[in-house]
Amino acid sequence: MKRLIAITTPYLFADEAAIINRLFGEGLQLLHLRKPQAGKSQLHALLGQIEPAYYPQVILHDHFDLAPEFALGGVHLNRRNPEVPAGFTGSVSRSCHSLEELERYKKLDYLFLSPIFPSISKEGYGEGFPPEVLGEATERGIITPRIIALGGMDTHTILRLKGLGFGGVAVLGALWGKNPQEEVVLKQYNLLKQATEQI
Repeated sequence: MKRLIAITTPYLFADEAAIINRLFGEGLQLLHLRKPQAGKSQLHALLGQIEPAYYPQVILHDHFDLAPEFALGGVHLNRRNPEVPAGFTGSVSRSCHSLEELERYKKLDYLFLSPIFPSISKEGYGEGFPPEVLGEATERGIITPRIIALGGMDTHTILRLKGLGFGGVAVLGALWGKNPQEEVVLKQYNLLKQATEQI
């Protein structure tokens, strides 16, 4: 079964925790908590409003010392935070932007490869990977079920991943939109989930 991973908006907004709890209730498997501009106290407050039962499904991108405090599922390495905290035993993932990086970090639990398609949330970010490059990478065993497709993922582009070796997709812009509203986000989640189940 392909995984559908949600990445939070980079900004905080009202009722965010309530929507996150609803998404988990709808079956969301993993939530990547990515708030690059948020302070530790702001993230602490947001985590405090998420149901503790869902903490093992939350992956942290910043302020890694909150991961053991809340017993979160994992940390996600990036340019801002490239090192695993000492003694950390949860899952470790990383963002990659080339096939070479996938090879370099293949010992981690899973990797994001982006942008597969031009980004929805970051206008003008990346051209994406040509389909033939992704097909060849699948044949060579570089794209495996441990690789998650990110960038430009929506209900239409997800279906273009059929036949490739990705283990799932990560969504941001197509899930939250420009002004997140609970019922709209929930509807979008279920449409994205249906698309992911078809690949």
